[in-house]
Amino acid sequence: MINYIYEDMGLDDISLLDLRELDPPAALGANLIMLFATARSERHLHVSAGRFVRWLKRNYKVNARADGLIGPGELKTKLRRLKKKAKLMGNNTMIVPGGDNGISTGWVCVNFSASGHDTDELSSFDESGRFSGFGSSLTGTMVVVQCLTESRRSELDLETLWQGVLRRSLEQTSKIKGEKTEDRAAFEKMVSSRMQQPSNPSASQWQALQQASQQQRHFSTMARRLQPRTERRAPAAGKGVQEPASQVVVEDANQLDLARLRRQISELQTSGIPLNQDVLQSLICAVFEAAPSTPDSSGERLALVDELLLTAQERGMTVWSREMLVTLIESVVNSPVYGPELQRSQSNLEFLLVEMQSALDEPQVLRLMHAYARHQDWERFWDAFRSPARFQVARSSELYELAYSTMAATRDPKLCTDALRWVYPEMLKEEPPVLPTGSLYTALKACILVADPAAEDLLHHPPASETLDLVGRRRLQRREFVRVLKEVEDLRRHLVGTQARRERAQALNKFSDAVSPGSA
Repeated sequence: MINYIYEDMGLDDISLLDLRELDPPAALGANLIMLFATARSERHLHVSAGRFVRWLKRNYKVNARADGLIGPGELKTKLRRLKKKAKLMGNNTMIVPGGDNGISTGWVCVNFSASGHDTDELSSFDESGRFSGFGSSLTGTMVVVQCLTESRRSELDLETLWQGVLRRSLEQTSKIKGEKTEDRAAFEKMVSSRMQQPSNPSASQWQALQQASQQQRHFSTMARRLQPRTERRAPAAGKGVQEPASQVVVEDANQLDLARLRRQISELQTSGIPLNQDVLQSLICAVFEAAPSTPDSSGERLALVDELLLTAQERGMTVWSREMLVTLIESVVNSPVYGPELQRSQSNLEFLLVEMQSALDEPQVLRLMHAYARHQDWERFWDAFRSPARFQVARSSELYELAYSTMAATRDPKLCTDALRWVYPEMLKEEPPVLPTGSLYTALKACILVADPAAEDLLHHPPASETLDLVGRRRLQRREFVRVLKEVEDLRRHLVGTQARRERAQALNKFSDAVSPGSA
């Protein structure tokens, strides 16, 4: 069975735990042997667990139970119900691309009895023949295979849990039997003999590095002692106060010289120059925009930003925030050396941004849309546009104006057509509705005219009906963007008229208030 789990199922890091001496036995059953294994992904987890259950049934006639297993039919049913629920709520953007949407578990527990058949509940009687309860015969061995993804396994840490249960049970059993457990080394050896852990030195080394990186290091004055005495000396009287060093760093960074930026950041790390959030973001933008614009400098820029973020974290600054991730994504996308290496970094940053599960502010969404539009990455452009709706946040007129104006600037009728067919209805369904006025009306009209250049002329100067046959008249009446433009013009005319009447009423009220004291 272990060979099948390792070779055929493809599970890694298999560990074995002998829990047959647990007293009282675990809820999973008596004579328990537990295995732990790691799957490569959520899909691999469910596919391999399902095959394992069928393999036991086919070869050994064992009915195994798989808790947490999602079959292919069940997954399709849940996804269909989720989409139906989102459609009924009137918001299809609730489903996050690439997310699990609460369906995946990351953990499948396969358990079965090695006896090959289920034991029935029987009546139990004591020595005097009186009824004492119900129970099942404790024959055979209960085998439990815990299949987990790597992240889920490290999060739950079931091995440590069951090791603690086993250790306490053995200690209690030794006390009941009157055995002394003063020799802790012998006791730990007895406990470890019932466990078989996978030998993975790299994992233990990585765990040690993680523990070391979690320590909080604060700003020290040692860096200031490295400065020359002339730099630390107070300015002489009458010469004024020196400019803060942080401003000098930003000014040098604006010259967009990568070598000079590297020297300035090194000086910032060693000399204790004050650093704040605005200066940090300015330096990050400058690193990605600095010259020279050679593609092989991408790795150097990423390493420099990594050092800068590490320095900020050591000084107690916040580097894990939506604002910082948006700044990093914007800087990476706008970099003149944007290529495959920076694209991978961009994907990682976007994944971290999605994992934060919080709505972006409107300026942050606008910045991302501007950055994606510059590279004509329309998939990410519209994904950023949809992000507020995933958290039930209304979009403002500025977002719609940017969407329409960007599509109109492409001069691509297909892009404008696809955008208008779903963006315009959503604009009117916002709470409160976003109405086409001012600059939003101008951008929307420009987008409509790109999708159908003849829409305005056909709306205001339609051809005479006598010159058209029946098919031509129907086509003119059903022309898509002529009707959209007419609706937009009617809405704008209604809004302008309402605003004019409101202003007129206010002016009349002011005039009547001014005249009434004189007449009295």
